[in-house]
Amino acid sequence: MEAQGRREFSGHAEQVAAARRFVASAIQGGGPARDVSRLLVSEAATNALLHSASGDGGSFAVEYLISNNLLRVEVHDGGGPSGPRRRVHHPESMTGRGLDLFDALSDRWGVDGSPDGRTVWFELDLAAVEARSGS
Repeated sequence: MEAQGRREFSGHAEQVAAARRFVASAIQGGGPARDVSRLLVSEAATNALLHSASGDGGSFAVEYLISNNLLRVEVHDGGGPSGPRRRVHHPESMTGRGLDLFDALSDRWGVDGSPDGRTVWFELDLAAVEARSGS
């Protein structure tokens, strides 16, 4: 199966759920691969809103490509003074674990761009996610 799409979202918190649905709707069936993609899209989109010019009236774009059972998602933001970075966080902190999630759940991920606009991307081997979960 091959599928691709791109959509622009306004820089408001409720658009994170819309971005999740946009990518998840392209993944056939339910199950762990769809759940993992939802979580990682949520994280990337939330980071775009909180840490870039995309929040507070800006916008962000989400692009996906599914080819040969590999999902690649890119979240393009409006840029900002600093890029994503690891933070030391208290165990009860509500934020600060995003990059750890990408490390733990994606097959590959990265950040490209500059202060004028960044792209956080991740890749998931959809079959491997399903196999690891025992589905």
